[in-house]
Order: sequence, then C-alpha cells, then structure tokens
Amino acid sequence: MPVQQFIIHQLTQADGQTATQINARPEECPVEPHGQTLVNEIKRVQAARAGKQYGRFDPEQSGLRGLVQQWRSEQIPFTGFTRRATEQLGLQLDQHNEALDGHLVFLLETLEQSERLFVALLHETEAFALSTQLDIVDATYLDFSHTGFIACLDLTDWADDASKYLTVSLGRGERTVQKPLLDWLGFTDTVDKQAETSEFLQLVDTFCAQLPDEESTATKEKVIEFCVEQDKAGEPVVYKELSAHVSEAAPTLFDDYLQQNQSVPRDELIPDRKQLRQYVRLSGKSKDVSISFASGSLGKGVEFDASSETLIIHQLPKALLQQLRKLQGE
Repeated sequence: MPVQQFIIHQLTQADGQTATQINARPEECPVEPHGQTLVNEIKRVQAARAGKQYGRFDPEQSGLRGLVQQWRSEQIPFTGFTRRATEQLGLQLDQHNEALDGHLVFLLETLEQSERLFVALLHETEAFALSTQLDIVDATYLDFSHTGFIACLDLTDWADDASKYLTVSLGRGERTVQKPLLDWLGFTDTVDKQAETSEFLQLVDTFCAQLPDEESTATKEKVIEFCVEQDKAGEPVVYKELSAHVSEAAPTLFDDYLQQNQSVPRDELIPDRKQLRQYVRLSGKSKDVSISFASGSLGKGVEFDASSETLIIHQLPKALLQQLRKLQGE
C-alpha cells in the first residue's frame, strides 16, 4: 500500500488571542482501513484547486525543513516530528494573532519513483444519521468539501535539491492566515505561473499564426484541452507529451518550436488556469451586463473598436434574438 504512515493531531486557536491548544495523538494511526482513502481525498481536493503555489524551502528559514531533516535522518520518530511541527504551527498562529481550528493530518506516501509527505487541515461537520433502529441520531464526519490548506512535499525531489518540490494550496477563507502558514512551512515560491503561462500562450499564438486558419484553430483547442486536463489532474504540462498530442504526424514540431523560442529553457509548464480559460473564452460583467464569447470569434462574429471601446456582435444567439424581438413587440 502506498500510504506508509499517517497521524492526526488536533489544533485549536479559536480567537487569535489565547494560546493555541494542541491535542497530540501519542501513536500513529493504523494505515488500514482508512489511510489510502484519506490520501486519495486530499489529493483529489489538491488537484482541483486552481490557486496552487509551487516552490521549495526558503534556505534562510528553518521552518519545517529542520524537523523534516531530523525525521528523515532518524533523529526523531514520525510521531515526534509531526507533534513538534504542529506545535510550531501553533506558535506561528499565536505570533500573528490569527485563529485556525481543525485536525492536522500528516501522511507519508511511497510510490514507485518518489516519496511524498502530505500535510492537510481537515474540518468536521455536524450532521444527522439513522441508527439500526431507524432513529435519527447526531453524527460528526470529516467534511472534505471544506478541507483547509494542503501542502505536498516531494521528499525525493527535496533530497535531489530540485528547483521545486513543495506544493501549497489554501482552503476557503484562509487568505488571512496565509503568512503564518507559509512562514511555518518555510515556503518560497519558485514558479511564476502567470508569467510563464503568458509567455507560453504568446508562443502558441506565433506558432499557430504560421498554420492555415482551420489547422490553427484546431491546434489551439488541442493545446488548451491538454493543458486544462493536466492541470485538473495536478500534473505539469510536459512539452514533449503536448507536442505529440498536438500532431501525430509531426510529434516533435511544437516542442522544437518552444525550445527554440523560450526566453528561459523549460521542458514543462505549470499553467495558470485562469489564463487558459481566457485564452479560449473572453468574458466580463458589470452591474447590468454580462458577456462571454469564444476568443476565436473576435474579428469574425464579434468586432471590437478599441478607440470607442465598443463591441459589435453579429449573428446574435437565437434565444437572445427572440427575447429582444419580444421586448420590441415584434
């Protein structure tokens, strides 16, 4: 089984004023029967989040790095490492006067080519259940739809001193505690997703400009489709794989173009999902108006006059046309 070890500690910082209370579990949780299900749920939530940050430990901050080193060198056991890490998070919250409440889970996953440590903040939700006598009874369960922050440390890449091995995402409403969380991790961002995605999409444009119109449109759609699917799966876009997806007849052509024209040599991209969506679909809204259309329609069914900041739409959707005619009394 991929999950080798896991443990859960409770952390209570209710108001940002009193000291954080830690309820540390003394021994590891049994891996069977819930360990694998737990890590699968955490990975699913992490993959679905668009605002993930990618980086590594800041060499100027000890943060979690020192404890990980002690654990991996067997100076302290897994239970001691996780307990001390939870206590350090409590201290960070106290120093920043921030409230954070939940159950901190640590899971070690061993795969064929890597080892990964997941750290996630889980929350409980009150609900109702039916007893065997069909009575309604109170129940408490872990609500993964309200999972808090998640950090994934690739221990194999960390040992190899890779440029990025730490992935972090925040849960809903956790922006206020972002600083103490990142300080606790000792995290530094090494990937500028927005800038790298922007350059990548510009290269897609210049590559496709050399192609016939129909092939250009189809190529752009294939590129975005592949990038979105990789992002949803929590995987980077590997250029060689993307190139083969774009053209079976010339599987290296797009990759060759990227390698020759990038400002900085890269073999993969961690895309900015927002820019991917905007690339294929433009949208915006004000108090009274909401507009959305395929970017490929610009200059065809949709015209934009920058000087007057006006948009002309030809061939209105039938449903909208019917509503307008009805409003005009036709």
